Amino acid sequence: MRGTKQCDNGEDGIMAQAFDPLWSPIIGHYSAGQLDGPRIAAHVAALRTDLRQFLIAGTTGDGWQLTQDQIDQWLALCATPAWSHTTLLIAAFGADTQAVIARAKHIEARIAETPLAGRYAGLTITAQIDPDATQAAIAAHVRAVVDATESPLAVYQLPQVTGCTIAPETFAALIADHPRITMFKDTSGEDAVAKAGLPRGAVRYVRGAEGGYLEALQGGYDGWLLSSGNVFARQLRDVASLFAVGDIAAARALSDRIGNAVTALFALAADVGTNPFADANRAADHIRAHGAAAEDRPSERHDGSLLPVAFIAGARDVLEAHGFAVADDGYLATTVV
Repeated sequence: MRGTKQCDNGEDGIMAQAFDPLWSPIIGHYSAGQLDGPRIAAHVAALRTDLRQFLIAGTTGDGWQLTQDQIDQWLALCATPAWSHTTLLIAAFGADTQAVIARAKHIEARIAETPLAGRYAGLTITAQIDPDATQAAIAAHVRAVVDATESPLAVYQLPQVTGCTIAPETFAALIADHPRITMFKDTSGEDAVAKAGLPRGAVRYVRGAEGGYLEALQGGYDGWLLSSGNVFARQLRDVASLFAVGDIAAARALSDRIGNAVTALFALAADVGTNPFADANRAADHIRAHGAAAEDRPSERHDGSLLPVAFIAGARDVLEAHGFAVADDGYLATTVV
């Protein structure tokens, strides 16, 4: 399959490369109900110095609400030169096993027809949406997706949506049998799988829960896959660099400052919509993009509604209060796509 060969787990596979610890689920930008390709490209270009690894159509990117046509829009965008410097995971979300398989196979077929411009790292899947799912049922779900697909798979622990949790022993058994599982992302905040100390082979563990960024690197994670990367990519990169050279005090101070700002942004977002992951980051990115004019520019969400101006102003106050000042011009005035 032409679209997936570039990302196998062999000698030329993504996990054979030096692992970059910073990933982010990119937010979607919209105009008149459609994905806004030029705006998304500008966002990616503004991040490229610090962030080059993205999850497409994740929870932060409205992945649970996207239609198949909108998934196709994303794949078409990711086949353009603006994405040539990136590494990409594509989310295949669905309520049950058959829905996940249908979306996964559709994504693989589209990529085979039109390969992505960036390096394709595989599909991201979750457990089925079922609060009563047993560990045997969760394992059967993942195995069925493995059997039906060709891509490497990143398994995403997301009990906030699925209502169920993959146990450490379940995941250990899955990766022992299925080498195409190359990554595990945990947004639960419990970190049970990473802390279990069970064999993990070549699988990379990334934390999706916000806060405690330094502690994640100290506690069993290889890196992060964070919605806040849309806004704080440079600062997160600095935390990783400081940790790598052993400057723990500086890494902790910066980690805490980012975490406090993100917590405050999410608290504001809790009152303005149904997707605080997207709304918090969309507001902060909107300010970074438009600078002083942000409150005078509309920011459209997936459902066509606009971010409230008061929310955008509140997000600006949060950024400034935590020492993350924004240039007056904003990156749309200076970024070359």
